Amino acid sequence: MMKGSWILLLVALATLLGSTVSQAQALAETHGNPQWRTPAQLKHQAIAIAAGLRCPMSTNQSLQDSQSPIANELKAEIYLQLEQGKTSDEIVDFMVARYGERIRYMPSLSAGTALLFFAPLCLLALAIFWYFRQTAGAASINTSQEDRS
Repeated sequence: MMKGSWILLLVALATLLGSTVSQAQALAETHGNPQWRTPAQLKHQAIAIAAGLRCPMSTNQSLQDSQSPIANELKAEIYLQLEQGKTSDEIVDFMVARYGERIRYMPSLSAGTALLFFAPLCLLALAIFWYFRQTAGAASINTSQEDRS
């Protein structure tokens, strides 16, 4: 009786493991192969891409948030390119080539955008340096006045 229970448990475990492996393979194929994605998955990915791009017409709005005619065209273009099997990076590169680096909310680090990334850090360092220099100068003035008295 005990031996039969162990065999039944092992068969159930093997079946469960085989089912999990086949589901993982199906999921990997779905995400790896654009032809197997459902329209809902394509729409979700298109929304994510559009949320990371700036609308060329509306001020401070993403493509996803904007309702301008150009934003609607670009959202349709993103979905169309996803249907054709393009990756997110390829679509963003296409948009950057077409509209320039300004279309990205988070521009890539390059010689032209280095000032955007490092200017705040430089200003902070200068402010800290100025503060310590002022406090050191004030301390030396207080010390020299105490020496005179």
